[in-house]
Amino acid sequence: MNETPGSYAYRCLPLSIANAHGWEVLCSATFEAEWNGGAGKDDIQIFFEEDENSSIGNKALAESHFGSGVLTFNVGAVIGTPPGYDLWVTGAANEFKDGIQALSAVVETYWIPFTFTMNWKFTRPNLRVRFEKGEPFCFFFPIEHALVERFNPSFEQLSDLPDLEKQYKLAFYKRALPFALKRLKGEELKMRERDRFEGWYIKGEMPDGTEVRDHKRRVQVKPFVRGRETSRR
Repeated sequence: MNETPGSYAYRCLPLSIANAHGWEVLCSATFEAEWNGGAGKDDIQIFFEEDENSSIGNKALAESHFGSGVLTFNVGAVIGTPPGYDLWVTGAANEFKDGIQALSAVVETYWIPFTFTMNWKFTRPNLRVRFEKGEPFCFFFPIEHALVERFNPSFEQLSDLPDLEKQYKLAFYKRALPFALKRLKGEELKMRERDRFEGWYIKGEMPDGTEVRDHKRRVQVKPFVRGRETSRR
């Protein structure tokens, strides 16, 4: 995001919210892994980088457990949630690694009495991928159990929803107007930052200026603490 022109990516509020919408599990060691294209467990090789801080225990971090080009990370902890909540488990949000893709899973952590694994699928054989010590290999956040099943999706005509249609048209014109003026004038317009980057969404306003309640401009999740520290609070 820092490398985009003018750090433009940070102006995408949904992207920034997603990046902070959970917790990461970090690699305890640096290693490289390579898949030869086969379906067996032995078709993945893992090479841990040896240094003065490395230990045999680090090698329990990653393994070939399932075969089929799947690299398995051991989270190494039992993560629980209150009744009625699961965990969505995936790779670090909006981060990419050439040759391998994080798999996503929903785990019923409100009852499971054991650890779960984080899995990545190789997308290209004979390419060595590298994970650095301190690099996130897992990203998770709570979701309400069976929430998606309680929704009743349907298609509607925008013209049948006059309030939504009004706001949509206002948003459309606000987005289109600067580009239309630029074409007419044939030169770069000096627009206000909030107009150029659709500040009405960032500010939490409807296109007509109506304030939206409980709009989030940032997410600050609480850090994990030791059990004894939790009991004191």
